[in-house]
Amino acid sequence: MKNINISQTVAINSLAQLRARQGLPVHNLAAGEPFMDTFERVRIAALGAIKENKTLYPPVAGIPELRAKTSEWLNETYRTGFKPENILVTNGGKLGLYLTLQALLNAGDEVIILSPFWVSYPDIVRLFGGKAKIIKTGPKENWKITPVKLNNAVNSKTKILILNNACNPTGILYSKEELREILQIAEEKKLIVISDEVYSGVVFDKNIFVSCGAFSEFSKRVIIIQSCSKNFAMTGWRVGFVCADLKIIRTLTVLLSQSTSGVTTISQWAALGAMQNADKIIKKVRQEMQNRRDLLVRLFDKKLGIKLKKPQSALYLFVSLKDLGVSEKNSVVFCKKVLNKTGVVIIPGSAFGQEGFVRLSFGARPEVIKRAVNALANFLTK
Repeated sequence: MKNINISQTVAINSLAQLRARQGLPVHNLAAGEPFMDTFERVRIAALGAIKENKTLYPPVAGIPELRAKTSEWLNETYRTGFKPENILVTNGGKLGLYLTLQALLNAGDEVIILSPFWVSYPDIVRLFGGKAKIIKTGPKENWKITPVKLNNAVNSKTKILILNNACNPTGILYSKEELREILQIAEEKKLIVISDEVYSGVVFDKNIFVSCGAFSEFSKRVIIIQSCSKNFAMTGWRVGFVCADLKIIRTLTVLLSQSTSGVTTISQWAALGAMQNADKIIKKVRQEMQNRRDLLVRLFDKKLGIKLKKPQSALYLFVSLKDLGVSEKNSVVFCKKVLNKTGVVIIPGSAFGQEGFVRLSFGARPEVIKRAVNALANFLTK
């Protein structure tokens, strides 16, 4: 058996579910999803597919209509240059990442992962015999890798850089200039860049998202992971995408054929409905998540006197225990204590490779955010 760790997010959520079964209050600020009802155009597309009996096995790489519309959406929105054949539909963005690492990694290959990172990166790398090389970033660097630090981290065994933009858990965005510098180093060092861009549409205020797929000169080295989950509030539908050079897509299609055989047909037609109404849906998701972000930040100021910086994107506040005014330095201990005392569910920073911090999601519905902050305020002020 591989030495793979259980997800700390799963462990915390399991404790929360146990608490709920016991009839105790639970205020969940842990889940990484926008809690919104499925949009009408998505429901209509799914129901239409059922009524028309579009329920047989799909083409493994995805229904042609969805692959074509996804490439069109990416090209028009983010100035990429993908053709339909450059798109693979996967069972969520997570499986897309999983298949990509399965295809690329050999035993001993190094993968650079920037801390704080999405919790599953290191363990998926280890699952396929790779070595996760964690490069820490910090608030002074605005949670970003610098070109110098990246250049110094590469050696003869380094094969891949996983770049999460927009970032879970910090919500930072890389500028066009910063991405160009990173991709230039990747070109010089012969690195493959897997760019996890599943929060591309959940960008706030006047901030701009730039895709690594927008740099045609580096297209052979870039693999984009995309998803309907966050951008279209379709988490449970499980539709994601890998966008890459045709040779890579062909390899991943073989792996998909020997695993899930493709994404559920109904979910693919639902995703097509989302893509056909992308601008309207993403605008609504973005505005609602921005409202909830502002609510959470405002309540922290009002109830606790803590002024938090608003993230540029994604669904999270990444907050230091020091800023919360607590002496506890172990984030797992703190999160369990908060859950047991208040019913508020938050995720320890150690799960993201950054001890001394916690992640709070503002994807929760406003009433949950209000109850959670009130409970936290009562606990922390005591």
